[in-house]
Amino acid sequence: MRPYGFFALIFNLLLMHSYTSYAVLRVEGNKTALEPDSSYTNIRRSLGESLKSGNLDQAGLYYQQIGDLLFQQGALTHALSYYYKANGCFVKNIKHTNLGDNLNRIGKVYFKNKRNEVAAKHFRQALNLFRSQDNQKGIAESLSNLGQVFAQMGDHDSSHIYQELALSEFKSLDDKDQIAYTYSNIASIYEDQGKFELGLKYFLRVYQIYSKEPPDIRLAGVLNNIGDTYRKLGHYQDALIFSKKAELLAAKLHDNRQLSSAHRDLAKTFEQLGKFDSAYYYSEKSRLAYSKSYNLDTEKQLNLIQTLFDVQRKDNEILKLENKNRVSQIVTWSLGIIGVLATFLGISLLSRQRLKIKNSKVLYEARQKSMELELHNKQLQEEALKAELELRSKELTSITLHMIKKNEVLEELKNKLACIVKDEKRDQRKELKKLLELIDLNSNQDKNWEDFRVVFEYVHKEFFEKLIRHSSLLTTTDLRFLALLKMNLHSADIATMLAVSQTSLRMTRYRLRKKLQLPEEASLQNFIHNL
Repeated sequence: MRPYGFFALIFNLLLMHSYTSYAVLRVEGNKTALEPDSSYTNIRRSLGESLKSGNLDQAGLYYQQIGDLLFQQGALTHALSYYYKANGCFVKNIKHTNLGDNLNRIGKVYFKNKRNEVAAKHFRQALNLFRSQDNQKGIAESLSNLGQVFAQMGDHDSSHIYQELALSEFKSLDDKDQIAYTYSNIASIYEDQGKFELGLKYFLRVYQIYSKEPPDIRLAGVLNNIGDTYRKLGHYQDALIFSKKAELLAAKLHDNRQLSSAHRDLAKTFEQLGKFDSAYYYSEKSRLAYSKSYNLDTEKQLNLIQTLFDVQRKDNEILKLENKNRVSQIVTWSLGIIGVLATFLGISLLSRQRLKIKNSKVLYEARQKSMELELHNKQLQEEALKAELELRSKELTSITLHMIKKNEVLEELKNKLACIVKDEKRDQRKELKKLLELIDLNSNQDKNWEDFRVVFEYVHKEFFEKLIRHSSLLTTTDLRFLALLKMNLHSADIATMLAVSQTSLRMTRYRLRKKLQLPEEASLQNFIHNL
């Protein structure tokens, strides 16, 4: 690498953090950038008056101006804080135009910090707000801001589309300044894509607009851009012409930043031409101009910081004094109020205590009566249940005795008829056999058992359910046998009711022990009674 080229590269890297091309997002209110400390003091005073009078719209605008001032000085975090305060004022009064402008400002802070997604979100919110109000200028500015976000993200196609949409809106408004600004943004997009011819075309359009107006810093910026683009295209003589114009105008306007940029472009162009002495000369001039610009900016920032500190200190002192006076007044009033309140409180407590005692006595008597009534009702319910249970038990005993008697009679009749059947009178056997079958059928009818089961379940609740849960193999006959066993009936009575023999009854007991899985030493009777 050539020595002067290396020096120029190092110097350009030093310039990166402060140099901003003309196509970077702008914030309105450039007048405040001239004397930031005095501007802050004046705005802060006006802000205090607006807050005292309750004029939130105006207070929001003053918060916004302070944010602009801090933004221009690079204090992005503080600027964002004031923009959000302005947002709060505008939201309360639903000022859509001011709110949209402020959302764009918040987006620009995030754009500066390369938080593109958050920036795009605020720009879109502003765009939607302006569209709902049919605010053409606000729509155009929001579209332009979105275009620059996409450019920073490297999505040049989307960036170009948004800039063209913004350009269309600005043209319909005939806003020359914004048209030139958008041309410059489009030119920067082409430059990023390496399409320097197209970029130059749009920079020249910007030049045509600004050259018709009194010379200012905007013209110096576009002259620098044109000179830089000519150099990239290899048109070094044209590059020198425009960079020199930029140098002269910047020197006339006493703008060290644009002067530094012009000297830097001249140094690069002379380096390409092989004129290293001139390149070194302009590199040094660029460094000096940058140093002056940096020192001036630093001084402004320090002055602003000092002003912020002084204002904050004064506000704190005023607040302390106000608080001290307020505390003194509060103490005086509080002592008087406390005395009055203490008197009323004493009277009130005494009255409340008496009322509380009276209410407690009434409540106690009411509860006592309620408990006595509840106890009486429970006693009545228990007596009723006992009477019902006793009645059911008698009914169950009656049904059982009736069934036993019935089956005994049937059994006796069955035996007598069996004797008749055995007689030699053959002509009566057929009918007597039918009668015996009828008696057998009648002795096993389920009607009486169903009545028995209803009353039994009332007296011995969930008896059958527990048996079935214990063993699912139990039959209806098994359940009947176990129910009779639960009633402590003798085996003979049980056999009579079931119309089986004693032998069958013993077999039934044996089968049930197996089904219920009872060990040998366990008693079936005890098992049933404990169930």
